[in-house]
Amino acid sequence: MKALIFDMDGTLTPATQRMSEEMAKALVNVSNGYKKYLVTGSSYSSVVKQIPENFLLNNFDKVFACNGTSVYNTNIDPDDETRPIEADLIHKVQLLDHYSQADINHLVSRLLKIVSESHTKFKTGTFIEWRGSQINFSVVGRNCSLEQREDYVKWDKKSNERQKIVNKLTEEFEGWGLGFKLGGQISIDITRKEWDKTYSFEHISLDPQECVFFGDKIVEGGNDYEIAMACGQYHAVKSPEDTIKILSHYTNATN
Repeated sequence: MKALIFDMDGTLTPATQRMSEEMAKALVNVSNGYKKYLVTGSSYSSVVKQIPENFLLNNFDKVFACNGTSVYNTNIDPDDETRPIEADLIHKVQLLDHYSQADINHLVSRLLKIVSESHTKFKTGTFIEWRGSQINFSVVGRNCSLEQREDYVKWDKKSNERQKIVNKLTEEFEGWGLGFKLGGQISIDITRKEWDKTYSFEHISLDPQECVFFGDKIVEGGNDYEIAMACGQYHAVKSPEDTIKILSHYTNATN
């Protein structure tokens, strides 16, 4: 295997939280024989709130935000005094290249109606986050507190609300070329069907079979499923602590 590919929320960091020092050490200790890539459904602005940009620049070859549709070069020589202090955006696609504003407005209106119909306990705001190539939709809202997030996670496990919404939207928007995937703990990622995380391989110069994927949503309907199935190996984790344990097998000491 030549590369390790990581999801972020639930894999490298707790959902929306900062990466721990223990995880940072585990990633630094990975053998130099492996390239490292981050492929997340989150926007890059969210990524750097959870993983310091300087750490990304020094430890990852590329960062793929919004399921790989926004590509940032982070493989920069640390001894180069002219290197940028931030990652270089080298590729980005847009939903508005494929849909009219009227189409987007129709979709957004439908999502807001779903919020109004939900019986979840909390609705906090920022139900829809526009990411250019992706729409992130959350019934509880991305402004929710940790307590409200945990309450929604329990509600979703009991009611299966997100999966029901995915099924409903997939049926209603059949023929639009849109994919609806469970993302993180509280949201749904909406983008072009072909823009799942395997889209990142257009900018990874390796055969997917030479890659190992780490993710926490490796189930049908989860946004890690397609890329995990494409890779030569994958590790389905339940927490960053699981990832740290598994990474001990990829260190310089074991390779």
